[in-house]
Amino acid sequence: MSHGTETDLEHLEAERDFLLASLEDLQREHAAGDLDDLDYTALRDDYTARAARVLRAIEAGAAPATSAPVRDQRRTVAVVALVALFAVVAGVLVAQSVGRRNPGDTATGGVRQSVTEKLNEAGRLLATDAPAALELYDEVIAQDPGNVEALTYRGWGLYLSGESGEGLTSLIEAATTDPRYPDVHAFLAIVFFRNGLLDEASRELDRLDALQPPSQIRQLTSGLRDDVEAARASTTTTAAP
Repeated sequence: MSHGTETDLEHLEAERDFLLASLEDLQREHAAGDLDDLDYTALRDDYTARAARVLRAIEAGAAPATSAPVRDQRRTVAVVALVALFAVVAGVLVAQSVGRRNPGDTATGGVRQSVTEKLNEAGRLLATDAPAALELYDEVIAQDPGNVEALTYRGWGLYLSGESGEGLTSLIEAATTDPRYPDVHAFLAIVFFRNGLLDEASRELDRLDALQPPSQIRQLTSGLRDDVEAARASTTTTAAP
């Protein structure tokens, strides 16, 4: 990798860190009443789109030409295995949670019932037919733009399908729409970890723990904090010499 490319990558990483920090600041200011809904939504959408573009650029240009050390290769294999586990179990998780995430749902028909049915069907399809699941999530969002479950699992499905930038956009939108929804913090933690954003991954795990997540989500993320700390220690050890 040339010096110029390394410099470009450093600039992209600095911009990424700034945008992610800015999104957190926006959320705090909005919660404190310092930003009205209109300004908050406009700024959030702008920062989210820019962060997604930067992450795509980093992923496209960050891979070195030479092979990675054995330790890094092992870490990559472990992360891929963890992502695959999330893909399978997330579908089971949603399929088992009929109506759990929609407190406004009713036992009779109507738009809300239709939304719930689509979410349940998408959850069953996510691990086996991602395009069909994503289409259903898009339909839910068209009906209910602030549906945090659809935004979350659409983002996760896109990420697993290789659309990492758009997937992150959807996940961040879900997290800012309803920060109390635990699943989104679990998925953001693994996305950040996969991109080497260890501090961000750790913060998402803290947020997840504070929400007392369902047992399935807690089990899925039980080893992730250890992986984050191990990666942090590995980075520190590598940098020390």
